Amino acid sequence: MPQTQRAARAMFRTLARVAPPAALAHGAATYWRVGAPAPVRPADQAVHDAARRTPLEHRPTFRRGRDGRLGVGGTITVATYAWGDPGAPAVLLVHGWRSRASAFGRIIEDLTGAGLRVVAYDAPGHGASGGQRRTGLDDLTVIRRLSDTENAPWAGVVGHSLGVLAAGIALHEGVETERFTAVAGLTSFRVATDGFVRGSGIPWALRDGFATTVQRYGLPDHPDVYERFDLLAHPVPASVPTLWLHDDGDRVNPHHLSVQLHEAHADSSELFTTTGLGHNKILGDRAVRSRILDHLAAPARTGSGTHRPPAR
Repeated sequence: MPQTQRAARAMFRTLARVAPPAALAHGAATYWRVGAPAPVRPADQAVHDAARRTPLEHRPTFRRGRDGRLGVGGTITVATYAWGDPGAPAVLLVHGWRSRASAFGRIIEDLTGAGLRVVAYDAPGHGASGGQRRTGLDDLTVIRRLSDTENAPWAGVVGHSLGVLAAGIALHEGVETERFTAVAGLTSFRVATDGFVRGSGIPWALRDGFATTVQRYGLPDHPDVYERFDLLAHPVPASVPTLWLHDDGDRVNPHHLSVQLHEAHADSSELFTTTGLGHNKILGDRAVRSRILDHLAAPARTGSGTHRPPAR
C-alpha cells in the first residue's frame, strides 16, 4: 500500500474515533473528488487524434460548489467523439472512473475495422470535458442525448467499470441497443460507496452514515440514487443479449460482481472470465477484444467461459 494511502487511512480512523460527523463529511468530499484528468496514453494517441469531435453543453448534476454551499452552477462542455463511416451502425462506449474515451483505443480500432461506427464521450471531470465531478446522473443525461442524436437503437453499447453501471441503468430506463457488453462492471452505487469505506479506513460501523452523507453532500435532490442505480434490482431488458467480461484477479471491482450480474440476467446473459489481466489491461487483451466483436455480431447465446492470456 502506498505511503499516502496508509496516511489517509490512519487519518480517517483517527477522525472517525474523535469526530465521526467530520470523518463522514471529509470522506464524502473525498469520494466525489475526481482528481486530475487521466492523460491520453501513447498507445491510444493515434486513435484519439483521429476522432471527429463534437462539443456537448451539459448542466452538471452535482450540487455542491467549492465554497461548500449548495447551488447549481452553469453549464460545462462535454467532449464527444466519433470514429468510422458516418453511415455505419453505431456502438456507444462508456468509460470508467478516472478514465477517458481513448482508453478504449484498441477496441475502437477493432470496431471501426469491422465496419462499425463508434461514439464515445469523456464524462464530466474526465478527459477533455469540463467540470470537476461525475455522477451517474450526468452519464444518464449524456447517454440519452447521444442516443436521441443517433436515433437509437445502438448496434451495441460497451461499458467499463463505473461505465457499466451508468450504461446498464440507461438501458433499463429506455435507451435502446441491440447488444450490451459490460467489462469489469459494478452492480450498484452502494457497492461503490462500500468499496470506498473499505479502502479509506472509515470504520465499517459508519457504513450507512457514510452512504447517506455521500448522497446528501453531492445529490441532495436525489434521495433515491441508491435504489435507482442498482443493476441487480433494475436489470438490462431481457431482450438485450449481454456479455459480462471480468478478470478473476480484479482488485478494483471484484469478479463476483459480474457473477451476480450474470445470474440476475440469466435469460440473455453470458459471463466470460479472464485471469491475469486485472481491472484495466482487460480492455487491451486480444482475446477479450475478439470476444467483444463476436458478441456484437454473433447470434445470442448464454453460458460462461474462461480465458487466461498467454504468459508474457
